[in-house]
Amino acid sequence: FMLFFRFLYSDEVQIGPETVMTTLYTAKKYAVPALEAHCVDFLTKHLRADNAFMLLTQARLFDEPQLASLCLDTIDKSTMDAISAEGFTDIDIDTLCAVLERDTLSIRESRLFGAVVRWAEAECQRQQLPVTFGNKQKVLGRALSLIRFPLMTIEEFAAG
Repeated sequence: FMLFFRFLYSDEVQIGPETVMTTLYTAKKYAVPALEAHCVDFLTKHLRADNAFMLLTQARLFDEPQLASLCLDTIDKSTMDAISAEGFTDIDIDTLCAVLERDTLSIRESRLFGAVVRWAEAECQRQQLPVTFGNKQKVLGRALSLIRFPLMTIEEFAAG
């Protein structure tokens, strides 16, 4: 809150990685668009493949379509790095589906499927379900139908 009040009274702000999300939340809650813009600008400047999924989730949560679009572009260009990042398995199902619906990802479908299976395993654990084929299918829901299995070679399909 100190950052927030400092900004309100002095129009100065020093945002850091540890404070940007709470500052953005507070700026949105109290309708301070200039502070929101500072936060979004900070996030945009620090957007990388390894944090793109985490930032995409936040952009969707905070209704920041411009930031979400930049995150999706980053994920398109560096899909393998993005899905290999720690935050990938933490995204929500709607964010997962939003990415799977894209036809601009730069990754083989079999690798994407492997990442989706990793996400499903993490989701089973979050929901305290045994990590079984049936439960993975259940937590994936419509996301499973967004995998383009026909794009896989017969060998890739058989292996997965």
